[in-house]
Amino acid sequence: MALRKAKTTEQFHEAQRAVLEPGEQVIAESLTTAGPSPWLAVGVGILVLYLLGMRIYFMVVTDRRVLFMVGTVWTGRPKGLAFADPRSGVSISDVTPARMWSHLLYQRPEGKALRLNFHRMWREEFQGIVQALERPGATMEQASVPPPPSP
Repeated sequence: MALRKAKTTEQFHEAQRAVLEPGEQVIAESLTTAGPSPWLAVGVGILVLYLLGMRIYFMVVTDRRVLFMVGTVWTGRPKGLAFADPRSGVSISDVTPARMWSHLLYQRPEGKALRLNFHRMWREEFQGIVQALERPGATMEQASVPPPPSP
């Protein structure tokens, strides 16, 4: 697993180029896990969490959509696009910044809710995602997230 944030971000930037539409602008992005609280891994183990529905995603908020790129559990490398939702059809609630694992509840357009957990290493990106999704017209500068490198 790419343990350095810069390497992880670089790997997902390469993968997201294939799924971004022409002219689509990235506003915020972060590595996240979906599913139960990561604190459960201490007691039951990572394999049990995976069986309970834990998934690793690289979440990308653009000016049009919210993309979820799949990351492998063991290496954290990108596997492709899991799903994409129109930005206007999603909402967030239960935003909880925390010392180690911040989380929020992401509501998909068809009604399914995902609990997304963000490690403290990704705290600034978590805040950028929250700002971008709470203010639908936000730009990257307003979300205070550095832009991805140009291709």
